[in-house]
Amino acid sequence: MSSRARLPKASDVVVTALRQQILAERLDVGARLASETELMEEFGLGRVTVREALRILERDGLINIRRGAGGGNFVREVGVEQISDSLAVLLSMRDTSLLEFAEFRIHVEPPVTRLAADNATDEQRAALTQMADQLSVGAVVADFHGLVAEASGNGVHEIISASLRLTLESQVRYEAVSPQYSEDNIREHIQIARAISDGRADDAEDAMRRHLEGYRRFIVEAGLAEAPIIPRRPMPVRDAHPM
Repeated sequence: MSSRARLPKASDVVVTALRQQILAERLDVGARLASETELMEEFGLGRVTVREALRILERDGLINIRRGAGGGNFVREVGVEQISDSLAVLLSMRDTSLLEFAEFRIHVEPPVTRLAADNATDEQRAALTQMADQLSVGAVVADFHGLVAEASGNGVHEIISASLRLTLESQVRYEAVSPQYSEDNIREHIQIARAISDGRADDAEDAMRRHLEGYRRFIVEAGLAEAPIIPRRPMPVRDAHPM
């Protein structure tokens, strides 16, 4: 172990124990957890340390702390939105580049699209086709890619895609997009949607790969390969999203 590695604090013990309890016991949302006093007695720790642990769990979105009569510590429903926010911050702080993210997507999304062509419900196939046809009027393309992951039938792909939603939206560099690129981008999404809708797995996978490889070429040719994945300044909102 490196001498520079952070030594665990006493509060970490409580955080780890409660997190494992919530996960291992599959506690329902709203389930009551041990009180401050009970945790102090169980772990032999002071009130300040226990409160620090509870604040960490509350910050991470795992528990709600209610004060007053009927108060206590309760299991909270974890939303993908908070994971999306945290992941976007993490990728930004690690200076993740647009090229890194584009290459990650090339490795992951085409096989997911193949699964969608095989496993999508009739409703999902119809929704993808409708969504692709509406991209020209400002539909959010992140929704399209999220629905592809959902249609794969694999819950892990769905969660990972949803957790990357904010990053997917924030990576766009509208000022570098030409009208021709926007038109090509819309057409590519329509091709992907139709291949999924028709159950043509090979074509769906190939169409997604061509689409993402085209985006990689776009950022390289635009001199954006090493640009940070999250813009350092606000970008103007436009209709077509080059994703």
